[in-house]
Amino acid sequence: MSRVDRFPRKTLFAAKTLFAAKTLPAAMLTLGLAAGTAQASGDLDTYAAEVEAMTATLDTLVTEHADQEGVDDDIARLKQQWSDAEYHEALEEHAQVVYPLIWQAYGGLERALEQDASHREVVAAADQVRSALWQGLGGLRVAYAEPAESGAAVQGDAATVTAIQAALDKALGEYYEGELEEANELIHAAYMEHFEGLEGKLIALDPELVEGLEEDFNATLPKRMEQGNDGQVSKLVGTMKARLDKARDLLAGQEKQEVF
Repeated sequence: MSRVDRFPRKTLFAAKTLFAAKTLPAAMLTLGLAAGTAQASGDLDTYAAEVEAMTATLDTLVTEHADQEGVDDDIARLKQQWSDAEYHEALEEHAQVVYPLIWQAYGGLERALEQDASHREVVAAADQVRSALWQGLGGLRVAYAEPAESGAAVQGDAATVTAIQAALDKALGEYYEGELEEANELIHAAYMEHFEGLEGKLIALDPELVEGLEEDFNATLPKRMEQGNDGQVSKLVGTMKARLDKARDLLAGQEKQEVF
């Protein structure tokens, strides 16, 4: 059964948040036009780890709600994680357009719990929070993209890798929202419009890396999203982004060798 079949696209409690989230692609475009203007590079690995921790708390909350257990402790922990996260501060400073969407998603989840919504509605509201968190991370990747220090080719390649990683974060957000078609379109576009342009350079540097990413983009990730295994999907996206970090380093190293 697909994720779309398991969870409703909209709930009464999350409708306002869902509408706001649908405005994000335009917001992401704005961030993309401003890429490189952020003063701090930011620790994106730290932010990603904080997002993973918050989504793990959401998983616990959903499981305990299904078992008809109290979730007050989970909500309190989630609030504390969000309040303490460096990710939170980074969004507030460098990706303001994404910031309110996360607050709205948290509010939708709290309202669902306060009004004793059905478990399906709570799951949908929790997925809205996941979606907003991952989309926010994608926004920061774009906002923190800075020009490379040497060579126009390096700048272009680094920006391309950043765009691919941001698209993966956005696709993960769409997946958690139950929008499999949109998630797959983002994955396909990231591969066809961005990654393919790097393949010629990368295949000479690390053919196994290229082969693995090709399989992930075209087969493994779409299949796992269709199967609806949240843990496997999130883990694979993290692995792909780490491989893309390696690709960025390889391309930068190649350019330096050519310059000298």
